[in-house]
Amino acid sequence: MERCVGIDLGTTNSVMAWVGPDDRPEIIPNADGYAYTPSVVAFEDDAVLVGRIARSQAALNPERTIFSIKRRIGEDGYRVRINGAAYSPQEISALILKRLKADAEAYIGGEIERAVVTAPAYFNATQRAATREAAEIAGLQIDRILDEPTAAAMAYKLHEQDRLTILVFDLGGGTLDISVLKLHKGRFSVIATSGDNELGGDDFDQRMMQLLAGKFENRHGVDLLACDAVTAQRLREAAEEAKRQLSFKDSTRVSVPFIVPEKALSLDFDIVRADFEKAAIDLFDRLRAPLLDALDHAKLKPVDIDEVLLSGGSTRIPRVRNVLADVFGMEALSTINPDECVAMGAAAAANWGTTKITFKASRSVGVEVAGGSFSSVIQRGATLPPVAVESYTTAHEGQTAISFPIYQGEDTIAQRNLLLGEIVIDDIEPGPAGKAQVDVAFEMTSEGILKASAKDVATGTQVSVEIESAVMTEDEKAFATQRVAEMAAKIE
Repeated sequence: MERCVGIDLGTTNSVMAWVGPDDRPEIIPNADGYAYTPSVVAFEDDAVLVGRIARSQAALNPERTIFSIKRRIGEDGYRVRINGAAYSPQEISALILKRLKADAEAYIGGEIERAVVTAPAYFNATQRAATREAAEIAGLQIDRILDEPTAAAMAYKLHEQDRLTILVFDLGGGTLDISVLKLHKGRFSVIATSGDNELGGDDFDQRMMQLLAGKFENRHGVDLLACDAVTAQRLREAAEEAKRQLSFKDSTRVSVPFIVPEKALSLDFDIVRADFEKAAIDLFDRLRAPLLDALDHAKLKPVDIDEVLLSGGSTRIPRVRNVLADVFGMEALSTINPDECVAMGAAAAANWGTTKITFKASRSVGVEVAGGSFSSVIQRGATLPPVAVESYTTAHEGQTAISFPIYQGEDTIAQRNLLLGEIVIDDIEPGPAGKAQVDVAFEMTSEGILKASAKDVATGTQVSVEIESAVMTEDEKAFATQRVAEMAAKIE
């Protein structure tokens, strides 16, 4: 029997879930018996390590251990260089997915070919395409790339209620993702999204590292942040654990024996929560702008929100919850493990489909016009799939062709947005500037496929293109698939 699972491919940890025989979503434990698998890959001379084993050896092998690759997915030209070879973020992500797939098949007792994979709602078309490519390289057929906040809402089963306005606050290891959803008679409608793709648990870890390093330098005169990669990794691990402890306690002891072995210096401090909150105050302040942006775009006030849902491990930080309580005047709902709810919602979508979800465009799509400005055709927040038409004209006398570079984003300057492709219409009748009329029509599916056409109204000449975002060429993807398959045989 063909099985479809839900996968939360996370920055820090990744989680898999399925709808089991009792018809309820449940987490699939990995081979180590844990609910989540660290999104960490390491290379040894004749082995590839993925997950907990990769993370545990990081301090001894920091230069060949890769963390937080999700933050780089879709980034033009980015490569991880290990032992003289260059690996794309899709390949590293595919190795994580290979491990998840193998563990899930061992647990379920059958082959898994299809999946619903989640991504931040605020991911652009390139980042979504790269996520899809990673799954395909890993040998998975993708039913849908599902927004993480929408998946979280499905896990909470709020669709069983009649009418609600929900804000999902998803703060993971690498990104902040916010969605506002309307629920009416069992149907979800995503009415606004916002977020910050450069704000997550990694950033709070970095502030804790700086706090610990500052205390150490004041006492010993040694800057740990300027030491070698092994020292930096040991400091990072201590900082991450201290951050975790301070989510439950007012203070914690941080101890790393002989962190500078050549001088026999150890890191040994008490850290109080207030010091951490002060060190990261600007990060906590950054949480507010995307919240207010999402509300503004939804044309709502904080009092209009019925429930605030928490997703992502970083929502355990008390100051994060305090920010939400301050904005909304109520405690957020966190009855489901925030590390697991996205995967569980993805499993629900994999099993029962997404026909009861209305999707919205997370970013505007439009064209570059004369002077380099951006003219939006599909507005952010438009219900997908929309059909939108805008009219344009020639800018110069005698002009017989117009090219329309297509961009995604919100900046008024076209080239500051993400270039998706281009449509060109020829054989326009020459005449004075502004005489010709060219209608540009866009339709974008909820899967991110853009259908664009340009029509010369005077002659009826029309050209059409279909743009399915891709980061890799087919040859690059085939090479990556083969290489990952070879490496997968060495995964431990």
